Amino acid sequence: MKKIMNTSLALSFALLLSACGMPSSEELTGDVKEAQEKVKNVQVKVTGKEEGSSDYQVNGVQEFDFKSKAGYINTKMNGEELKMYHDGDETLAVAGEESTKVQGEEKKYVTALINNARELQQNPIRYYQKYDKNLPDEFDVTEKDKEYVLTFNGEKDKKQKIVAGDAKAYYKITNQGSDTAVDLDQVKGKDFSLVVTIDKETKQIKKVVKNQSYSVNVDGKTENSKSKQTYTYTYNQLDNVTKPKVEAKAAAASTDSSTETPNKEKQAAYAKEAGQYVDALIQATVYQNTDQFVAKHPNQQDKKQVKEKGEFQKSSFVEFFETNFKGALSSLSSNITDEQLNEVSSAFLKALSSTKYKIKDAAYSDEDDAYVVQVEIQGFNDASVLAEVMTPLAEKYQAGELSNEQLVNELIDGVAKRYREPVELLPAKTVPVHVVRNGEQDYEVLMQDEYLLTFAQQS
Repeated sequence: MKKIMNTSLALSFALLLSACGMPSSEELTGDVKEAQEKVKNVQVKVTGKEEGSSDYQVNGVQEFDFKSKAGYINTKMNGEELKMYHDGDETLAVAGEESTKVQGEEKKYVTALINNARELQQNPIRYYQKYDKNLPDEFDVTEKDKEYVLTFNGEKDKKQKIVAGDAKAYYKITNQGSDTAVDLDQVKGKDFSLVVTIDKETKQIKKVVKNQSYSVNVDGKTENSKSKQTYTYTYNQLDNVTKPKVEAKAAAASTDSSTETPNKEKQAAYAKEAGQYVDALIQATVYQNTDQFVAKHPNQQDKKQVKEKGEFQKSSFVEFFETNFKGALSSLSSNITDEQLNEVSSAFLKALSSTKYKIKDAAYSDEDDAYVVQVEIQGFNDASVLAEVMTPLAEKYQAGELSNEQLVNELIDGVAKRYREPVELLPAKTVPVHVVRNGEQDYEVLMQDEYLLTFAQQS
């Protein structure tokens, strides 16, 4: 989700606060680079969720020694465990009760996966810089207690380029170990976010939260993938990288599956369901109504699972707004309390509650390889609402009439008060929302901004 507030006004505050001692993105990423290069070994706790042709929870541990190049990856996906190890002498793989010392093409596959993961975990910022050379300059910097927080603020095209580049690198490896090949030329990046938490004293990376989505072509069929992963780092505490025991050799079985290409009749039915899903998603995000998310969702068989997804969308929407609001105000964010942030987000939701919408049409688009849902929306001019409050405060601050703390208090109070007052609805506007199918009666909106930025318009 983009920053739902007037970015130019937020930037003016950031410039006014340049004297507060906050390091720039370039300065901080440079310090991080030096600190990470001094690390001898690392243990990384991995948690996450993958959504695509199959959905699963991910938990695991990764260990790397940067001198010996030894690496260990332990991954649990929905309870199934896979261990991989590689050093200069051996390459091992353990799946469940089956373990083997791998050779040939499989050795190349495991080695490449571990080497790629080691490069990522030594310095994620440097890793993603391969796909965006200006990435070190493209973070919003905030601070909290003993930490700096870097939030990637790159443009849409750069996000898509990073995701596509990373996905291609991954599938270039996995194509070696699979009978089902991904067409690398058809990998399309959708969205990407990166939040890096830095220890103020050591300048080492403490935690990384990464979200990404993309589509791939597998044996002529498009599949969509969406994931969230969190990495938590512990440095220089390993005596040795964990080496799994190999008790027996076993060959891994491979399976191949395919899905039927939907005919026109099915496409029409799926388009209808896509429209129902967008209707449900708007209820969960804009109007914070999970009961309506369940009622409008195309899947009426598993209401418990649908409700869980609705609760996730509801809370994620608020979390994104609060994170973006803080990030847009740069170093002012250290003066904002959780209570104040909750007050602003609650008031923003109050303003959104007066908006209106209608699902107009839904159809499959060959050109987009997605279902396109047409949504008619009557939103409000968020930029204008914010300018009423922020412009006079910026002038007072620049004139030296307000301290940082006073500015924050007046800003929060003023914005919250204005959001709770009536907002004028703009003329109805119809926008296309692109939706992909991720399984039976399961759908995903590729970019929620396609509708969100019409409910709260920025110009």
